Amino acid sequence: MPEKGATAAPRDEAWTGPRFRRPADDEVRRAARRLVRGSKAAFSSQAEFRSALIASLRRDEPLATVGGLRMRRLLVQLPGVRLTVRYRERAAAPPLTACPVCGAPLKAIRNRTLGGDSIVLGQQCTRCSYWTHRSRRVPVRYLISSAGIDGHPLR
Repeated sequence: MPEKGATAAPRDEAWTGPRFRRPADDEVRRAARRLVRGSKAAFSSQAEFRSALIASLRRDEPLATVGGLRMRRLLVQLPGVRLTVRYRERAAAPPLTACPVCGAPLKAIRNRTLGGDSIVLGQQCTRCSYWTHRSRRVPVRYLISSAGIDGHPLR
């Protein structure tokens, strides 16, 4: 029993240091290029590529990690890496405010009618090749593979 006026011993507190480190954009881009040029030049899903990318980044920094949206945003315009997206069509929903692939803003796809009015047919991403129309195109699979500097596949 503690003496009068004595305080209880402090609890053993766990170390509360950083649990992850966010690598710089250039590190992620270099690691991604190394992965697609390596022995396995094509990945059939975002999860498969992300786990390989994190393993590659953790060789230098054990706490390094990268999220799916950030990874896609960096891969969209990266020379040497091709990001192919497969879509499914879903029922119409409220208009999107940002691209579901890369997070960039969307602009309206317009068409002029015979009467001279302009109508909105859909939306298009300002950074990547994503577009949608009245029935929403939802990304369901991301394929990552090697590409030439101009974006065309290597032969």
